Amino acid sequence: MEVRVCAVIPVLNEEKFISKCIESLLAQTMPVEILVMEGGSTDNTKQILAEFGDSIKVIDNPDKRVSNARNLALEHIGDHITHCLEIIGHSWVDEDHVEKRVKDLIDLESSLGRRIGAIGCLTKSGGTVGMVSNWIEGALSSPIGSGGGQFKQFTGRHETKVPAFCLHNVEALRSVGGWDNRFITSQDSDLSMRLLRNGWSLWRSDVSCVYMHKRSTIGKWWKMCHRYGFWRTKVILNHPTRLDLRELLPIFGLILVFVLPEWWYAPAAYLSTLLLVGVAYRPKNSGLTPILGIPLCLIILHTAFTIGLLDGFTRSGRPPSDRT
Repeated sequence: MEVRVCAVIPVLNEEKFISKCIESLLAQTMPVEILVMEGGSTDNTKQILAEFGDSIKVIDNPDKRVSNARNLALEHIGDHITHCLEIIGHSWVDEDHVEKRVKDLIDLESSLGRRIGAIGCLTKSGGTVGMVSNWIEGALSSPIGSGGGQFKQFTGRHETKVPAFCLHNVEALRSVGGWDNRFITSQDSDLSMRLLRNGWSLWRSDVSCVYMHKRSTIGKWWKMCHRYGFWRTKVILNHPTRLDLRELLPIFGLILVFVLPEWWYAPAAYLSTLLLVGVAYRPKNSGLTPILGIPLCLIILHTAFTIGLLDGFTRSGRPPSDRT
C-alpha cells in the first residue's frame, strides 16, 4: 500500500515560528498535505497562515487544545491519507524528513511482516541561541536530564513506549478513538499507551529529527518541567506501566537526607554529579557559564518535575503558560 502523509499542525499564537514550520514542510522531497488547526490566535498567526494561500488547509479549532486539534484533523483528512505526521507550530524539519521517515517505515514493516502503530524520531533543540538556552540544551542532552521521553537521545531503531513526533498510522489512531481530550499535555504519552494496549507496536529511529525552539528563560523552564511532572502523574494514574522509577530518584534522594547517619552524603554526591555533567555536556563554543548553568537547570528540572508529580494528585490541569 502506498504511504500518503498529512502533516497536522495545532497552532495558537505562533507568529514567531509558524512560517519556518510550514516552509520546511512545503520544501519536502515527497508530497505532504498540510493541515493547520488554528486555535483562535490573537497575534499575527492567522495573517501569516493566510499568506500561504491554497498550499495549506487551515481549520478552526475552537477548543484550542492540541488533543482537540488532532482529533478534529482526523475528521477532515481524506480516506486516501494513510499516515499523520505529528508536528507543532514551533518546530521544523529538514527537507527530506518525511521521505526518510516513510522509507524507514516501509523497511521496518517489511522486515516485521506487519504494520505498526507509529514510528517516532529524534528531537533536537534549535532556534534562538542564548545563555539560558545553551544551559537547557546541555541539561536535556545529559543522562540525568533527558529521561526516556521526547528529549531522549538514542541511536538506531527500536521499539519504545514513548515515540516522539510520530508518523502515525491513521487506522491505528481511529482504532483507539484518537487522542484523549482530557489531557492538556502528555496526550501523546496517553495515546501511545492505548495503542500498545490495543496491540499496535511503537518504534523510533534516528534517520531524521524534529527541531524545536528552545525555552529562553529560567521561568519558562520551571513551568515546562512542572507541567511535564504534573501530566506524567495523570498518565500514570491511567496507565501504571508508564511509571519510570528513574523519575522518582529525586524523592529517594530526599529521603536519604533524613535517614542516612551522615545526612550530607546524598546532597554532596548529587552536587558533585551535577558539576561533572556541567563540564561533560557543555555545548561547544558556549563559554564557561554552562558549567554552573547546566547544574542549575537540572536542579530546576528535578525539583519542578517532582513537585509537578505530587501536584498531579491534587487538582485538575490548566493550559500551559510557558508558551505564549
